[in-house]
Amino acid sequence: MSRRSTAVALLTAAVAGLAGTILLPSSADAAAQLALIEARPALWMGANVLLVVSFLCFAGALLGLTGLFRARGSRLGVTGAVLAALGWALHIGPVAYVMAQYPLAHHADRAGAAEIAGAMFAAPPFAVLIVPVLLTTVVGTLTLAVAFWRTRLAPRWAAATLVVALAADFAAPDAVSGIMMFALMGVALAPLAARLFVLETTGGAPVAARA
Repeated sequence: MSRRSTAVALLTAAVAGLAGTILLPSSADAAAQLALIEARPALWMGANVLLVVSFLCFAGALLGLTGLFRARGSRLGVTGAVLAALGWALHIGPVAYVMAQYPLAHHADRAGAAEIAGAMFAAPPFAVLIVPVLLTTVVGTLTLAVAFWRTRLAPRWAAATLVVALAADFAAPDAVSGIMMFALMGVALAPLAARLFVLETTGGAPVAARA
């Protein structure tokens, strides 16, 4: 990917993820969740599509950063970018799993469908999907943040914000954790995207990142 395409993908990933998370109808109660899906199927499907777009853009953009890290001799940056890209790509698996709720929302046996939906996320197949996602995304993002800090490819405050964004996804209340994560990631990645645009227009001349 060109630097311009990488920058666009980074920004698109954050915006699409934020929009998808905000728009996604969700409830902690399985029966209520199925009712929301049945009542607003287009919104639910559209929000999930936005999330998939976000994950793919993140994966592509992070792979696009590997060339910049190689140019700076940062093996840590290359490793972090590849691991984080793999983590975001693997996010598509849990989304596909979640979308299995769609036929359940339209099943004639509502009580039975709600029971199945409630048990889905405690079942072993979900753990098989989510554990690799968490490991690669967390380890990759933390490694990437350290590489940003060391190489100054992005301002140090942006590297710190990236870590805060990751923490928000785990520590913040479920109702706002995803929104906070994508919003903070957008803030963290915006200066990097801006720098990539500058590098593209200057033909790759070094541009110092501000702290």
